[in-house]
Amino acid sequence: MKLLHTADWHLGRILYGRSLIEDQRYFIHRLLFPLIDREQPDAVLLSGDIFDRQIAPVEAIRLFDDFVTRLCLDRKIPLVAIAGNHDGADRLGLGARLYRSAGFYLTSRLEPDAPPVVFADGERAVHIYALPFFDPAMARDALGDDTIRGYGDAMKAVLGRLTQRLDPSACNILLSHCFVTGAAVSDSESPLFIGGSGEVDPGLFQDFDYVALGHLHRAQRAGGEQIRYAGSPLKYSFDEEKHVKSVTLIDAGAGCAARQVELSPLRDMRTVTGSLEELRRQAEADQTREAREDFIYAILKGPPVFEPMSRLREFYPNVLGVVNGAESFEGDTAERAALRRNLRRRDSMTLFDEFLRQMCDTEPTDQDRAVFSEIGRALLGEDGPAPDNEQKEERP
Repeated sequence: MKLLHTADWHLGRILYGRSLIEDQRYFIHRLLFPLIDREQPDAVLLSGDIFDRQIAPVEAIRLFDDFVTRLCLDRKIPLVAIAGNHDGADRLGLGARLYRSAGFYLTSRLEPDAPPVVFADGERAVHIYALPFFDPAMARDALGDDTIRGYGDAMKAVLGRLTQRLDPSACNILLSHCFVTGAAVSDSESPLFIGGSGEVDPGLFQDFDYVALGHLHRAQRAGGEQIRYAGSPLKYSFDEEKHVKSVTLIDAGAGCAARQVELSPLRDMRTVTGSLEELRRQAEADQTREAREDFIYAILKGPPVFEPMSRLREFYPNVLGVVNGAESFEGDTAERAALRRNLRRRDSMTLFDEFLRQMCDTEPTDQDRAVFSEIGRALLGEDGPAPDNEQKEERP
């Protein structure tokens, strides 16, 4: 059997206030479907983060609905998909049991004892086990084990139960959405952990013939030839500009041999550096209109430029960000520069609000802020946390 592995579509993504739905539609209709029609895979594996946020925009939902219809109903190709940490699991899972009759096998919530999706067209059956994103609390609840601590413990406990049911005569494939120790990360990925607490040992996957991973946006092996991140099909941060975006084809009848198929997006993403006039000449030297249409992050050298975005858009219409005659650092990216500027001007309460949004995927409430202020008063004095730029002395 031939399988196509992809992940981290993030449908509905907004980058620097710019919707990427046109680029995502181009990926599905102009790149993915022609590849599917050419390669004729027996099934498609989608390893989570289908949408970019829990309440996806309407155009993203319509795009995915159209994809599923054209793949499963029109082409009769099964889709095996899991929810990632960006997906709203309960919303995504609506009607999942009904979808199976049409060849759409969706798992949005952790079900450790769920049977695999079985394909038996060849001499050796293919069993696909689907593990959507789950955290330690979900694992404790699903397994009834209060001793589970950390993502590594949670994955070990879940796989310990699942692997007892593996059929050694079958080709056993696992879909999972997690962070494997040693893999390379990007700025566009939401952190799942503090320090190493969110990492998963690749040795836990040794009983599977192939592990189709999602979450990290660089296509890469993760601790073994048969443990792979498909990577995102598009670039979602400027530190990904050197990534080669692709999908992965798996030959399940030949030891799960895998090969990457490179994708050429509607627009590339790149950083340009120089004075305004140097960048103008550079844009004029681009031989194709497509190059000038790329998503651009500009680092302007020399004195600050008045209204730099409007000036740059005269020749780079899709410029998304600019450092205007400001200090830049070796290896800087748009995201890191923006974070550095924000950290300089934000007080502790604002940082707390951002922590809740990014780490907990929730909006801070007045009660949250009151608790944080109370903790600050207890630790730092009656006035609570002072703005970062006003704290003059170190406190225990």
